[in-house]
Amino acid sequence: MSAINYYPGPGTPPELSTEDRRTHAADPEAAPKRRLDDTWFNKVRWPAFLVFWFVMGLVVFAYLFQAM
Repeated sequence: MSAINYYPGPGTPPELSTEDRRTHAADPEAAPKRRLDDTWFNKVRWPAFLVFWFVMGLVVFAYLFQAM
């Protein structure tokens, strides 16, 4: 299946050259964000998860060691 002339919008496709489509000027302030904001939660969640995993592993190990 080829999508060379595919245009999902109503009517005819816009008459732009390939170069015009590649080099369109976009306002950086109006462009959608491509990544999450670096909030405190986003910075801490994976390290906190790894620390929690390690601590729980130690707890289970200590419980099993004490049960022997």
